[in-house]
Amino acid sequence: MATIIINGQEHTLPEGEKLNAIQMAKRVGVDIPYYCWHPALSVVANCRMCEIEVGSKDPKTGEIKMIPKLVPGCQTPAKDLTVIVTDSAKVKEHQRMIMEFLLINHPLDCPVCDQAGECGLQDYSYEYGQSNHRFIEERIVNPRKDVSSAIQLNQDRCIMCTRCVRFTREISQTGELQVMNRGNHAEIDVFPGHPVDNPLAGNVVDLCPVGALLDKDFLHKQRAWFLSKHDSVCTRCSTGCNISAEENRGQLWRFKPRFNPQVNDYWICDEGRYSYKAANDPALLSAMYLRQNNDLQPAPIDQALKTVGETLGRIAAAGDITAGVLSPFLTVEEAYLMASYIKGLNAANILALGPVPTQGHDRTFTPDQVKGRNGDTSFIVPRPFTIHAEKCPNRKGVEAILEHFQGEVITWGDFEGRAALGDFKAAYVASDAIDPWIDNERAASLRSKVEYLVVQDTTVTPLAERADVVLAGATFAEKAGCYVNANGRLQYSEAALPPRDGSLPDLDVFAILLHRAGGPVRSQEILAELAEAVPAFRAVAGGRVPEFGVSITEPARVGVAPFPFNDPWNESRVQVGAKNA
Repeated sequence: MATIIINGQEHTLPEGEKLNAIQMAKRVGVDIPYYCWHPALSVVANCRMCEIEVGSKDPKTGEIKMIPKLVPGCQTPAKDLTVIVTDSAKVKEHQRMIMEFLLINHPLDCPVCDQAGECGLQDYSYEYGQSNHRFIEERIVNPRKDVSSAIQLNQDRCIMCTRCVRFTREISQTGELQVMNRGNHAEIDVFPGHPVDNPLAGNVVDLCPVGALLDKDFLHKQRAWFLSKHDSVCTRCSTGCNISAEENRGQLWRFKPRFNPQVNDYWICDEGRYSYKAANDPALLSAMYLRQNNDLQPAPIDQALKTVGETLGRIAAAGDITAGVLSPFLTVEEAYLMASYIKGLNAANILALGPVPTQGHDRTFTPDQVKGRNGDTSFIVPRPFTIHAEKCPNRKGVEAILEHFQGEVITWGDFEGRAALGDFKAAYVASDAIDPWIDNERAASLRSKVEYLVVQDTTVTPLAERADVVLAGATFAEKAGCYVNANGRLQYSEAALPPRDGSLPDLDVFAILLHRAGGPVRSQEILAELAEAVPAFRAVAGGRVPEFGVSITEPARVGVAPFPFNDPWNESRVQVGAKNA
């Protein structure tokens, strides 16, 4: 076990764990400021903000010998008997000078900058800089430019940390960005004819510690301090990236990646990043509907659910079969309650898996082994990032529920085939899919084969237009619950928005149909019940889900970052959550 001395205090590092000085200091609650370093990128040590005093302690005599000059903390490994000083007058004066240098040509436009409130330059200027500005000469001015259709570069604000350049070379491996010219004429630019349009391009905006790279989709729409952040999971594909869903006044404004070393590390793809817009669609279902006089008419929620319960109850009492279709967009808690309801009506009822949307093929980005300047690879572990062709979040979770309740998984195709043979008197289809999932022809065919059809969805679909009852369910942003990703990892997602007027969370819909007492149900209670009933989910006994999720099918990965390390400016210093300010 290594002993590291930080500001006169001894701290231990477990055997085999390799950290640099920044990471080690962060672990014990000491902040070392930095700009260019990132735990998933190569070490270049060009911002010099993290320079500290470093030395070593003689194990025999106890004498401490310090290196005469400051060294970058990002390049300094935390080894046994390493001595680190971060709060000396020498270090503080260096930090003040670096901040003054970085701000020489920086425009004083914080009030109109989109990065305000989550800017590393703002935060560090306040904490480590000086209040007066001594530079009176004319500043260098560079025009704004677009490096892609979605990303704007304000070169005036750039501090040349080169994070964005290293990302496109080492992670996406598309290499669109480069440093052009030298000295005070250096600037970030794209190679001619090669804009930053790779599938992970939006991550360069997240990596930028200042307001140089901005997402034009979010530009000038909201202030960071107005946004409430919710820990969520992207439902755009089966990767299950951890995200922060940020909302204000009942509307989602953006998704940002959230660190998870077992799933997505620090990244999300652009397809998932901009999928938040589906939750703001004004065409989302805003009422329950009952078919009356051969036409769908809006109905109160309690009346719609009472009609469904009574009708399906009569069908079950007559010995006829109802088919329940569980969408791979449902959470495991919702799937469990729906399966319990359908099978509780009649044990002979069947459960089927809804359509599993696929698009193209899996695309995996596998970074090369990246190294620090001295060739040391101890700080960097290459982790592949996969965008899955399976465009739903919970196929594996729903399949586990189906296998528990009926011992097999009946696919959507098999369900349609059996419906065509007249096997079912009624069908209850729960979807919540993001994209259109059934066309007019298939909807008409299914409608003609069942006498009673209930559709629970978030949008108007050809099948909903033909249903006897339409129930307005919750979008991915309006529900709390767990999903099981392509690698079998169960993760919890918070609700980011309240239910739309006229709709009801799916958990509550099924709870009402099951006549569960006690008012609105909580996903944790259902997860605890599920874990006790279904062996596949024993890892979440008591409804407790670990921070990074838990694998229900595979062992945990090894060789990953030992603890979360988000950029300080991604965890904004501004008081977040004043959504009605």
